[in-house]
Amino acid sequence: MAFSKPFLEEVKRRNRITDVISRFVPLRRAGSNMVGCCPFHSEKTPSFTVFSGTESYYCFGCGAGGDVITFVMQSEGLEYRDAVEQLAKMAGIPMEEEPRRQDDPHTPSVKKDRLYAVNKSAARFFYAKLRSPEGAYAREYLETRRFNDTTIRRFGIGFAPDKWDSLYNHLHGEGFTDEEITVAFLGRKGKNGRMYDLFRNRLMFPIFDLTGEVVAFSGRRLNEAEERKYVNTSDTPVFKKSRILFGMNFAKNEAEKGLILCEGAPDCIAMHQAGFGNAIATLGTAITGEHARLLSRFTKMVYLAYDIDKAGQKATMRGIELLNQVGIDTKIIQLGEGDSKDPDEFIKKHGAEAFRAKLSGSRGQIDYRIDEILSRFNLSIPDEKLRCSHEMAEYIATISNRLEREIYASRAAEKLGLSAESVKSEAEHKRKTMEKTMKKQENARIVRDTTGYGDQVNVDKLRFSAEAPHEEAVLGILLLHPELGKETARLLEPEDFATSFNRKLWNLFRSDLAEGVEPELNADGALTPAEIGAVSGYRAARATLGSNDMETLRSHIGTLKEMRSKREYEGRIKEDPAVLQEYLALLRKNNQNKNSE
Repeated sequence: MAFSKPFLEEVKRRNRITDVISRFVPLRRAGSNMVGCCPFHSEKTPSFTVFSGTESYYCFGCGAGGDVITFVMQSEGLEYRDAVEQLAKMAGIPMEEEPRRQDDPHTPSVKKDRLYAVNKSAARFFYAKLRSPEGAYAREYLETRRFNDTTIRRFGIGFAPDKWDSLYNHLHGEGFTDEEITVAFLGRKGKNGRMYDLFRNRLMFPIFDLTGEVVAFSGRRLNEAEERKYVNTSDTPVFKKSRILFGMNFAKNEAEKGLILCEGAPDCIAMHQAGFGNAIATLGTAITGEHARLLSRFTKMVYLAYDIDKAGQKATMRGIELLNQVGIDTKIIQLGEGDSKDPDEFIKKHGAEAFRAKLSGSRGQIDYRIDEILSRFNLSIPDEKLRCSHEMAEYIATISNRLEREIYASRAAEKLGLSAESVKSEAEHKRKTMEKTMKKQENARIVRDTTGYGDQVNVDKLRFSAEAPHEEAVLGILLLHPELGKETARLLEPEDFATSFNRKLWNLFRSDLAEGVEPELNADGALTPAEIGAVSGYRAARATLGSNDMETLRSHIGTLKEMRSKREYEGRIKEDPAVLQEYLALLRKNNQNKNSE
């Protein structure tokens, strides 16, 4: 959908970029701008800059950049329209209506506010049914889980009756349409043409987004003979299971002391009831990169409390990998009790204080990885012991701190029954090989950044390495000073741009700049986040320079026109060598004009 310019301007005006970003990243003032550590890649020295004057941001480390809409897209993993909608909602601005395209039967006609409303109505229905006589069996089950009344109310736990259309009849009576009920994953039309409930005879756990809206449900079976233990809402326009963590709406308020990540709503709720308000859970999916990025907004420490079975161990390894990528340190809670497979069982049998002790004594990820490697080999067999030591040395080589490598090499050697020197020596050898590879990659990156080689956004940058800096300067100045666009639009033509990407940008921005209006980088989703980051880089680069006036623009435009003329003449000369004399005469004339000036 193409939002109107007044609507977008109002959304951005009421969501100042420094206010929005500071909810995710601590910022400090640096002159007229704000700086902080980038939320999109791991760094210790701040390279992320928020430009208050242009309501934009740019990371000089990873190249991420854009406006407040782009930031919400990147930090929340949202599509353009969803990001605009979230910002509008935060500011209390009604969304612009989106007419349904008659030629596209797949275009959704259900508005998100209706999905929020139908989920809220369903949550109230389930909660009321739990309190009713037919919810007696569900209440008995909750008693076995030792969930008290305060916890049930806080999490809105409910009960889906063992009937085919109980919820549907309620929602239909509330005025919700079959389409709204279907899109929300609360009901479905059967082969007989009648609607039926998707949640039946289940304990219902509402799933909330960060703002406290009910967006989905997790239904736990009450009849243990049923094949599916849990039925979770499939992805809908308001719910993406790869982006939402159960309990995060509560836990975000205690995230500064670290977050405890477990599997499933009941474990999470049990920990909250026991006083661990920083517990969260994945639902029906392993931890994803989007989950990791969400967590990085709130904390730098995550305690992994997965089940002790093989699936839980696999999830732990995956969690360590993804969380490390976004700069989150991880610790692993080892329950170590044969009678407790998960945190809920452990707390019931041993109490909250015992779990708190496990939390305090949780192992770091390096110790966990060492033991995980050891568990996969039979050290009494020489060949397996050799393979284990090679894999151990390879892992220790990935540790960046030399002192840490030495400490853990000694620890691994002790468990392997080898000398500390042998493990350390092999780890250091592998480290040197790894550093050589990393250095080659870094050199390649420097070459790419300085010459344009391998630029994935502007693929013509290397080919037109002389023209590209002038194109970037023109666009950067205009984004800083759109009022200069009126005159520039009369001087500059699309053909003056040698690179196709920058020509595309000029064509996108030209009509706005011709009116002296700042162009909308996100208009109609015409640019990808990477492209928006590149454009933001142009603007950020010019913001550090003093000469961004019309005279500077004319100089760059003049150079681009000369280069265009040269390219055109070179093409003609290839076809007709006689044109060379004409071109030389033009160069002499231009030089005379410059000298006379």
